[in-house]
Amino acid sequence: MENKAQNQTGTSIDLMQKPEVDADRFFKLVDSSVRGLRECRLIAAAFELGVFEALKVPLSARVLADKLGCDPVLMPHFCEALHSLGFLDRFEEGAHEDGAHEEEINAQMQEKGEGESEGRSEGKPSDHGVNPDHEVKNHGAVYLVSELSATYLLEGSPFSQRHYLAERLRNVELWVRLPQILKRGPEIVEKGPFFGEVVQCMAENARCGLLQETVKVVRENVDFTKVKKLLDLGGGHGLYAIAFAKLNENLQAFVFDLPPVTQKAKDFIEKYGASRVDIIPGDFFNDEIGSGYDVIFSSFNPGGKVPSLIPKISKALTPGGVFVTRQIPEEKMKSSPLLSLDWNLWTFEDVKKGGTGYSFENSVPFSEYIEMLESHGLEVFRVLDMKDGSRIVFAWKV
Repeated sequence: MENKAQNQTGTSIDLMQKPEVDADRFFKLVDSSVRGLRECRLIAAAFELGVFEALKVPLSARVLADKLGCDPVLMPHFCEALHSLGFLDRFEEGAHEDGAHEEEINAQMQEKGEGESEGRSEGKPSDHGVNPDHEVKNHGAVYLVSELSATYLLEGSPFSQRHYLAERLRNVELWVRLPQILKRGPEIVEKGPFFGEVVQCMAENARCGLLQETVKVVRENVDFTKVKKLLDLGGGHGLYAIAFAKLNENLQAFVFDLPPVTQKAKDFIEKYGASRVDIIPGDFFNDEIGSGYDVIFSSFNPGGKVPSLIPKISKALTPGGVFVTRQIPEEKMKSSPLLSLDWNLWTFEDVKKGGTGYSFENSVPFSEYIEMLESHGLEVFRVLDMKDGSRIVFAWKV
């Protein structure tokens, strides 16, 4: 009996012992990661199923499930989860209050460019922030794309981020293969097709404030009344060249990039009717970039920290011409090991990347790159840190 009691006491002591490391930190880290994954897959599913396009007009979850060929039991939960994130607005049916709520729905529909629809009824909008863990009580509710979704996820919106979202989802799939990549090494991608696909994503991003902010800052520091010829080096979509060309009716702008990319730029040039913007297909590491430029502009260019390009840039500028470059400094990248890992999960066949994000093996720290400009006749006259963490440097050719 005594031995049995001792065994019981020993067991109870082990059972009641708490770990020395606080468990909250562990569970919060894992739970927040899983929550992020759930939200990512939720948005991806809505995007792939066409939920946002279908809900340009208000529909009940039942009607939406039937329209998309989905399970009618799961769809209410799915809609509520999207509503909780602010991607859908929800209206309760049956609130007949002097037509005020009907007018509110009509107003939202007009803002989204739609009219009457199936499943439409009088209702009132409910607040966002519904706890997705609570029981779904949305019988009779109708859903409509929110202002957020209408702006960034509808195909017809000028600020649509559909290509950006598709690119982000491809990146997620890359991380799904992380164990295999860690064993085999970085995945090899071809530069041409890669940049040809990602240029649409970059263009969508630029339209949401980056383009406008950058053009404003450059305009404030460069006298465009004297600029007659401009090069957008590694210009991708060409939107910067298009915007700069509008600052001076006598300005001729050129977009230099890989052939598959400049074909995409050509589409944007035609879309915006930019008759004074042209393309120069080529590889700036190996090909000449032209000459006689009053301004050479480079934004997040993959070669933007490669010293071997500096003599080529200096030679292409006219005396007094201005080189404008925008990059993310290394100190910003070192603070994000996840982004550095993400950058190194894939590479180009003939190019080796550097250890931190947005750098290559032959790159140098951005601060060092800026110091090297002077040795090639480019005098830095302004350095500006932007709110997104990037840095814009202005240097003229002396």
